[in-house]
Amino acid sequence: MRFDEAFLDEIKSRLRPSDVIGRTVKLQKRGREFVGLSPFTKEKTPSFYVNDEKGQFFDFSSGKTGDLIAFLQESERLSFVEAVERLAAEAGLALPAPDPRAAEQEKKRQGLTDWTELAAQWFSRMLNGPPGAAARAYLERRGLPASDWERFRLGFAPASRTSLKDYLVTKGARPADLVEAGLLIAPEDGGA
Repeated sequence: MRFDEAFLDEIKSRLRPSDVIGRTVKLQKRGREFVGLSPFTKEKTPSFYVNDEKGQFFDFSSGKTGDLIAFLQESERLSFVEAVERLAAEAGLALPAPDPRAAEQEKKRQGLTDWTELAAQWFSRMLNGPPGAAARAYLERRGLPASDWERFRLGFAPASRTSLKDYLVTKGARPADLVEAGLLIAPEDGGA
């Protein structure tokens, strides 16, 4: 389920971060902020700050920062949706009714994401296969080790104009979906 920004802002405007976070972290007021021991690391001196005006927490010992939703996700290992549901209940807000149109758009967006992931895997295979020999040699000359190729999701596009399209179509993609995902272009003159 997706939540619009207005709904998330309404939750945050009804809840003070120091009240919610203060249930699990012992906080003391210092000026405009609240200070306490980090809930994420073992420490003896406080490095965890909550600022109600900004609606944020800052944990300098672990480097974690964010809003109330992020705090619940980090501290209680909740998903985004679970954190929003809990905070909405606490704020006295009913969850918005699922929008069938939004659900359909989310499903379509996920499908487009799947095609881009499949394309990234194909480019990686091209880099590591016979077509990518010159590209691999170039990367090695530039000092980029093979372990970083996967880490940065590097790939190789062979000179064939339609090979990616042909591959994805065999996997069930419609060319119109590939255009919408940004993997193909549809020339204005109607050409291939």
